[in-house]
Amino acid sequence: MVCPVCGEPEAFHFPGSGYIQCPRKNKCGQSTSLWDALVLNGFRDADVVTELCRVANVEPPKNKRDISAATNSASQTSAPVSAGKAIFQVTQYLAGKHPALVAELAQERGLSANQLKLMKLGLYTTPEEVLTLLEQKGISKEVAALKGYVEIDPADTTRLLSGMTGRVVGYWPHPDGDFRLWGRLPKGAGDKRSPKYRFAPSLKKNIPYLFNSRKPSILVGVEGVFDAWALQLLDIWGCAVGQASVNAAQAQFFAEKGVTEYAQMLDGDEAGFDSGVTTIRNCEAAGIVTSIIPLGAGMDDADALRRSGKPETLHHLVAGRINAGEYLARMCTAYLNQRPANIKAFNRVISTSRCLTPASRAVWNRYASAFGYEISVEQEAASTFASLINVGFDPKEAVDAVARKTGMRITFQKEDINND
Repeated sequence: MVCPVCGEPEAFHFPGSGYIQCPRKNKCGQSTSLWDALVLNGFRDADVVTELCRVANVEPPKNKRDISAATNSASQTSAPVSAGKAIFQVTQYLAGKHPALVAELAQERGLSANQLKLMKLGLYTTPEEVLTLLEQKGISKEVAALKGYVEIDPADTTRLLSGMTGRVVGYWPHPDGDFRLWGRLPKGAGDKRSPKYRFAPSLKKNIPYLFNSRKPSILVGVEGVFDAWALQLLDIWGCAVGQASVNAAQAQFFAEKGVTEYAQMLDGDEAGFDSGVTTIRNCEAAGIVTSIIPLGAGMDDADALRRSGKPETLHHLVAGRINAGEYLARMCTAYLNQRPANIKAFNRVISTSRCLTPASRAVWNRYASAFGYEISVEQEAASTFASLINVGFDPKEAVDAVARKTGMRITFQKEDINND
């Protein structure tokens, strides 16, 4: 048959499948849904429904009133939906009801119709409308408040707060099995009263966003949700951790899910570099070989690189990631080269190096030896103890401080020495 994308008579369709395949991989190689194929051939949506229902030998719904009646009838007989499924259905319905707001976001973020469809973003109009629709699905006001789908004014329990009002929303997975919402203004940077991004007050980010959207690549973590989507849209397994570094709970989640290698993309500034050390400490201690992808000073983030048409830059950055051992060694050099030297940060890196997995430790040993500051734990403990005594610490206080700092406890034992 003729491929509806490239127009060549080389496409094929397996009966029972929902897609038309085209083998011209060098020039086309696309799969087109039967729905899209009919639309490309001039069918209206209503005609597509009629034609597909005819082929499937089912009776199409007559009009929206019939659809509503069928939905109401099904809701009376079917089991109640979970709170997470309900908020997904409600916000998806509202996105279809007010498509202009989602379209504004798509235009600002440079998202195509296909990309927007893949992302399945919803819309949060007002807490009153959202709560009404949730209650129709059997979700009480108390449950909706517990999940953060609506916020109740603590000073007036009859009043709903409007933190998510007018925002395009996504769905962050949660340990209790129900989604939590994140929301973004359709356009603009927002202000203090109405920031660009809002997160549900009950959201715990223990499960990174988009983690379950696996791709055949190393897992790459970023801070923001749209940066994670940028990686996903470029066939990189990207997830958002929701902050600058991976916390202990997220690292434990990775380990439980069988992640053995992880890379964190960082901003190229001091705060970003410092968060890299935190990520390494948490992930490597959980047995995950960790790498860092530092963005150069002034370099665009992942989503900006996608929008500017530079996908190859992102792929090169991922391929050129720096192992934790090398990263820590270079951070030590950077801290020692500061004037005056940042000894506190240096010691923090040295302490983090003890958490490295065997693979990363081998890299650390090679670079630390080359840079000339490989320090034994005993040497560091003794040096720290001597410094504390010199500045006036009591010996017991100094011993406790060394134990907290290095994990080594210095003990004293009196022995009689025979001079004979």
